[in-house]
This record gives sequence, C-alpha cells and structure tokens, in this order.
Amino acid sequence: MRATEIREDISSDVLRQAARVEKDGGMCRRLLGIAFLLDGKSRSEAQKIACLTINNFRIWLKRFNEQGIEGLRARKRPGRPCKLSDEVKKKLKEKVLQGPLVEEGLCRYRLRDLQSFLKESYGISVTLSGVWRQMQALDLTWRTARQRHPKSDESAQEAFKKTSLIT
Repeated sequence: MRATEIREDISSDVLRQAARVEKDGGMCRRLLGIAFLLDGKSRSEAQKIACLTINNFRIWLKRFNEQGIEGLRARKRPGRPCKLSDEVKKKLKEKVLQGPLVEEGLCRYRLRDLQSFLKESYGISVTLSGVWRQMQALDLTWRTARQRHPKSDESAQEAFKKTSLIT
C-alpha cells in the first residue's frame, strides 16, 4: 500500500463503535481520526480530529493499514534497562536481609550505605532514588509507625478522644 492509501475492509462505523467502548483516550482519538478519513474527509482534517501532527498521523495510519484496529493501540515503551543484573540483585537482597556486620559499625543499612556497597563491590553507580526503587522491587521497603513522645500520657489522649467533638 502507498502512504496515501487506506485499507477499506474495516468500515468507519466499526471504528466509531470501537471508539465508543475504548477506555484509552489516545486510542479513541486515533480511531475517530481514521474513521473521519474513511468518510472521505481530507488528511489534514482527520489529523486535527485525532489531535496528532501530520507525521504522527501518517505513522498511525501505516500501523492501521498493516495491523488493523489493534495496530492503533499504544505499545509499552521499554525504557532504560536496569543497571543491576539478577545476580547483583540477589547479592544485594542477601546483604540487606543478613544485616550489617559488626566491623561495619552500623545498626542498620541506609540507602547511602547500599549505594556505596554497589559502587565499591560492583562498580555500579546508582542514585539514591534508584537504590530506593530497587529496594521496592525486591520487596524490602520498611515503614515505621508514627513516633510517640516518651513522656506522652496514653490515658489523657484516650480521654481526649472520648470527649472530643470530632468523631
């Protein structure tokens, strides 16, 4: 197919029906733009309906011609691959679960400590937020309860709760 041609085995009514039930806004706009094009409108009008630039509309039209309606669905973007291999992740998890050694002089690991461990042991430079995301991915996040003042009076707090107007 040439770039100016469009497949006609799927009618504009079918595209509009698919757009009605579609939950993804971008997909819905692309469906309506191509349905508009199938109704005989110009490309510039159809790309305005789809809220796309002319070049992006051309790319989506090509995907529609090749794959049909499913070709208009947005694909997951891969992003940057993780710096840590599965082996390094396994070693990091073991280190956190084992806890700090006496020689390290720590009572618990901070993100900064794990960051320096990765740098020294494996030569991998990771930001603090990157270490935090890895801890979440390894299911090693730790949340603490809200702190209590050592001199707080529990009975006075309970009495206040009972007599307070706020329920």
